Amino acid sequence: MRPRVAPTGVRRDFVFSSHATIHDVRAQLQERLRKDLLTLKAQDLSDHTVDEIVNELVAKYALHVPVLNKDAKTELPREETQIEVPRITQEHAFFGPGPFYVPATRFTLRIPFSGDRNLLLYPSSGYTGHIPAELGDDAVFLTYTAEKPDPPAINREFESVIKRIEDNLEFVRGPAQEWNNQLPSLIRPTIEKRHAQIQRNHQIDLGYPKAPPPPVVSSELAPKSPPQKYDFFLSHASEDKQAIARPLYDALKAAGVTVWFDEAALKMGDSLRRKIDEGLARCTHGIVIISPSFLAKEWPQKELDGLVAKEVQSGKNAILPIWHDIDKEALLQRSPMLADRVAGKSREGIQALVRKILDATK
Repeated sequence: MRPRVAPTGVRRDFVFSSHATIHDVRAQLQERLRKDLLTLKAQDLSDHTVDEIVNELVAKYALHVPVLNKDAKTELPREETQIEVPRITQEHAFFGPGPFYVPATRFTLRIPFSGDRNLLLYPSSGYTGHIPAELGDDAVFLTYTAEKPDPPAINREFESVIKRIEDNLEFVRGPAQEWNNQLPSLIRPTIEKRHAQIQRNHQIDLGYPKAPPPPVVSSELAPKSPPQKYDFFLSHASEDKQAIARPLYDALKAAGVTVWFDEAALKMGDSLRRKIDEGLARCTHGIVIISPSFLAKEWPQKELDGLVAKEVQSGKNAILPIWHDIDKEALLQRSPMLADRVAGKSREGIQALVRKILDATK
């Protein structure tokens, strides 16, 4: 049994600490999906195809099981602390009522991950047992505290905990993948039925003369309110929303800046240039999260050239790239121009990225 540690430092959620399981998550998502399907607006259904609506809902409700990026793990600065020990040990003997503490060193290992953070809270069953790992916004933290540290023992402990986390993630992956596979069949029949009903209703002719459409108010006379301005817009592939875009958005808001977020999310068929133009028209700077999912979107090179032209015209560096789950070699093959830019890396952590963004825009 490892010695008890005197409470110090930041407290986080523990990995797989929730009493609920992945099966409870699925049940909750299914209920939320049911309500979403019931409250879809007729206008949204008539303005989009069945495939567009189904794809958007599938992307919204899909589960992305986290993957530990073990190659990017780093050791944090060591901390001097204390641990609680028995009254009598091989090294010490204490008198009095206790408790008794001795000086010790705490070692902390940071392991970044990609995927849905919440799925590191919910085990596959209620019998997972305690895993001594804490959960941050974008990384898992392992700690080891000892009076006389033994490096091989520390490494063995860390590797053992990492394996337990990955084993549990594999058990979560099955139910999550089953849910993802079921999503289209849960969504499509309802969308097809309501879509067809709306089309039929629109085609009904009661035989009465049609009232003229309401007059169009001249844009010169209509009151105009200036569009809201933002400090940043955040452009990302929808697949990267939970892993990096949402945590970065929350951290930037907490830092006191305004961010245009959901409006800039890229979905299948979106024009990158149009989204960037919309965002930059209302924002001072654009944050673009570049990832394999981002690059998989079918946008032509000329759209990216248009982005560069906008920067050249203004004479200012308006685009702040962040690399997520991608390296320079992979990026060079897709866009040498993007690979040549100084960029933040998601493995640096959310708070480090926020500091870089704020420093770059002072």
